Amino acid sequence: MIALSFFAMLVSNGCDNTSPSLLNEKVKPSEQPSQPIQVQIPDWVGHYKAFIPCDTCEKKLVSLRLHQDKSYTLKEARFFKQKMKQKESAGAFTFDEKNVNLLQLIDAKTKKNRYFSLLDHSIEVLDQNKKPFKDFQQYQIPQVQNIEVNNALKYVDIHADLFKSEKIQLNGVESTKLTYFFEINNHSDRPLKLRDTDIVLIDTKNNEHISTLENNPVLPIKVNKTQYELVSFIYPESYQAAYINIK
Repeated sequence: MIALSFFAMLVSNGCDNTSPSLLNEKVKPSEQPSQPIQVQIPDWVGHYKAFIPCDTCEKKLVSLRLHQDKSYTLKEARFFKQKMKQKESAGAFTFDEKNVNLLQLIDAKTKKNRYFSLLDHSIEVLDQNKKPFKDFQQYQIPQVQNIEVNNALKYVDIHADLFKSEKIQLNGVESTKLTYFFEINNHSDRPLKLRDTDIVLIDTKNNEHISTLENNPVLPIKVNKTQYELVSFIYPESYQAAYINIK
């Protein structure tokens, strides 16, 4: 009996003294890292910007940003001979149930509606009856892409968005012509001037390409005014744009 009792006690102790490492292995959670959820951004998310015709002014600039949460911000600038008027609005937009390419913008303050047709990397302004304008090509606004601007001018903010990319022949060489929308704000106390040689495009091989200003080789920058200018660069097709440098 004594021998049996001693044997039973040994067996009992062997069962209770389970290795802590074995216990930890049983309760330890999976060490496989959780995979991040890939969120696909719709193609229509982005910034759309262009000049369109204006019945009551010389020209009109439309700058529309469509966000993934179906909100929008809209900037409009009307240009006259001696002045410019700007207004901004924001709100939400919806897709038409019958026409998925029809956007309805609803102003958060005025509750007024604006209509646009969603195209391939562009949008088209529609009238209040959701119909295209007569010269509809002039109301198509491309999706633009921002580029870095290294600006040496103090108290002057300059932003550039790629407006158009074209393949051209220059002196028998296949070349690329890029046209950028420049938004310029002069916060200094005096007007400034930018020459075409002051604005250069730097490619990925560190080559410099001088700009072409659409109006003239000298660009006057007014005080406390927002200006919008079209600036172009031409370079060999084999190169790739990196950033814009303002000297």
